[in-house]
Amino acid sequence: MKRFASLITIFGMLFVACDKEQEPIDTPDPIAVESVVITPASCELLVDGEETLSVEVLPVDAEYTLEWISTNSDIVTVADGTIKGIAPGTAIVMAKAGDKTGNCTVTVVGTPVESITLNYHELELEEGGSFTLSATITPEDADNKSILWSSSAPDVVKVNGAGNLTALRPGLAIITAKAGNCTDECAVRVNAAPLAVGDFYYSDGSWSQSLDPTRTPIGVVFYVGDITATDPALKADHPYCTHGLVVALDEKIETGWQLNYLEYNDTVGRWVELNTEYETITTGFELEDNLNRPMGYNNTKAIEAFNAAEENASWRVEAVEYVVDYRTKVPAPETSSDWYLGSSKEMSLLVSGPYDQNIWDIRDQGITVENKKLVNKKLEQIEGAWQIGVQIPVMMFYWTSTETTWEFAGLMMPMNGQMPHGFKSDNVAFYTARAILAF
Repeated sequence: MKRFASLITIFGMLFVACDKEQEPIDTPDPIAVESVVITPASCELLVDGEETLSVEVLPVDAEYTLEWISTNSDIVTVADGTIKGIAPGTAIVMAKAGDKTGNCTVTVVGTPVESITLNYHELELEEGGSFTLSATITPEDADNKSILWSSSAPDVVKVNGAGNLTALRPGLAIITAKAGNCTDECAVRVNAAPLAVGDFYYSDGSWSQSLDPTRTPIGVVFYVGDITATDPALKADHPYCTHGLVVALDEKIETGWQLNYLEYNDTVGRWVELNTEYETITTGFELEDNLNRPMGYNNTKAIEAFNAAEENASWRVEAVEYVVDYRTKVPAPETSSDWYLGSSKEMSLLVSGPYDQNIWDIRDQGITVENKKLVNKKLEQIEGAWQIGVQIPVMMFYWTSTETTWEFAGLMMPMNGQMPHGFKSDNVAFYTARAILAF
């Protein structure tokens, strides 16, 4: 009887346990693969030669199954990372983990490269200069004689696939040429180059006194000197732009300064002071005021912030919008500030060259235009370039990024270098915007 009762108790407990709802067990999601990298990224094999590749999968605790793939097993095979050359040619070996893939380009040769020798192992170039390295590969009948070029400091010396060097700024760069599994190096030291008004400025950040048909000109140097001291925004963003200023090759005619400035009825500079860390773009007319400082980069960045603010959508500064669009039309080198609208001082330098006088005081006297004449002589050598102040056969004006009052902005008259100011009117027939950059 006691045994029967015990059985009833056990069955009752089982019934209760089965009847109770099972609580789900939280299972963490598997960690996904973020990247797969094969080392080396490229290599050369002999027919019947073997090499073992290494692979790094990140994160280290990711869950995956590693799969090795050859895009052409008739040229190279792969098994657990070990590749074998089958026949001359090129194939891609891939390591796949999750949805990520790493690649290695494998070239199989019958006759490998035994050595590569550059024609120079040490070079000195001037800033803005260029040079072409050449390489000799042995044996002459090597199957794969393609050369991979690289620079240890591409911001100092840039090299392309043909071994063409461009010296960008003072410093040292090691140029490496690789053919097959062989390499050779050239140490290139870049020295500060002489620079003069009228030099041609190219898309790669270099310059020259004579027009080089192998490079793409994007402007002409109109001022030589370091303006980062007067433009803190430029110094913060582009501390290496200490050489001078370049004027763009063309311009926009019939543009106003600020859309609907009458309705805005305030200075852009006031908004800049209240909402940004840029210096105000509004100026007085004394020698110590911003009117006489090269600070167009600061002004342009401040105005870009103004234009981007939703509350200013109805009164954007049109002249700066043109400059922003120009950056897409004519890409500037990374070693420059990119294009901006010059301040009153910078635009006066475009015509007159450097001087210490108050540009407002001499506005009625006129100033020398020899600087403009020199720049124009260089501009006329560039196909499609617009000379300064000659596109309209009557009096014309260039807008600046300097604001004088709520209704006036700074102008430059290229005919005689005078610095007036004009209403911010839209679609003014003879008012023009032209971009400049610092480098």
